[in-house]
Amino acid sequence: MSTIDLAPSGPVAQDAIVPVPVELLRPSDSVNASLLNRAWHRGEVVRILPGVYADSADWRRLPRWSRYLAQVHAVALKDPDSVFCGVSAAALRGVYLGRVDEPVHVLVPLGSSRTAGRIRVHTGNREREIEELDGVLLTGVPDTIVDVARSVPPIEGLAYADALLRRVRRPNPEQLRAINESRTTSRGRRRARWALERASGVPASPLESLSIGVMEAAGFELPELQVEFRLDGYLDRADFYWRSRRLIGESDGQLKYDGTLDDPTVAIRREKERESRLRRQASGLLRWGWSEIRATDLLIGILAHGGVPRPRRSDAALLATLRDLA
Repeated sequence: MSTIDLAPSGPVAQDAIVPVPVELLRPSDSVNASLLNRAWHRGEVVRILPGVYADSADWRRLPRWSRYLAQVHAVALKDPDSVFCGVSAAALRGVYLGRVDEPVHVLVPLGSSRTAGRIRVHTGNREREIEELDGVLLTGVPDTIVDVARSVPPIEGLAYADALLRRVRRPNPEQLRAINESRTTSRGRRRARWALERASGVPASPLESLSIGVMEAAGFELPELQVEFRLDGYLDRADFYWRSRRLIGESDGQLKYDGTLDDPTVAIRREKERESRLRRQASGLLRWGWSEIRATDLLIGILAHGGVPRPRRSDAALLATLRDLA
């Protein structure tokens, strides 16, 4: 994953948001509204929100993460004064892990938290830094990380935190912990500590961060990250390296093979050559992807059978929180 981030998308500029992935249709007058409504009943368009539509064929082609991003943009289209926070602010910056039925999160200064249709309203924007990017209002990166870490399971919180830290010029994990402890409300504070104490921005993708979380929760020895190997004039970087066993681990989100970055045939050949070089410098190379993260027993089996040391007992409750990932 990107940096899968918008599972999967490429890196996002620090001063820009991810654009809407599909054309949003909104009636400009009563006649146009009637036409769109009839098209909706015929199945030609889908209604993302009341009054906001998209072409049905285009919508069906979108993966879940892009549909969620479109929903966030639809709220911004209907109400340009919306301030996005939490998972929605993260998605606008290119980081979304795709949980089922995630609402759109907006922030208001007064009132009480509530849910209205697909929108979850939160209060407390006086405690948060608000930015405007491409005409859209959203919480700053540090506040977004803390909000997400307080609201999602710990291992996911770590993945969001690492990915968002990579989007700021001077990552400051200590600042995140300070923000979490200074919030007036204690709701979610303890939950967030696990992720914020471990966030570094070093893992190159959310898939790597989730992998690290599974390793720790399952009791495995934690590896070194992004270790460089030089051979035959090439510099290759391994996702994970257990120096005590000379084992390399690679988490593969398939982004490099889908044609987004390169011709897929060329990408596969280059990856095979890279893997061959790495294998010549290690006692073994282990690979896994998203399916092994969703079914954590598969990843645990790969690590155990591959010889990764496992000096601690596993935390079954922590591992179970990953079951609902897309």
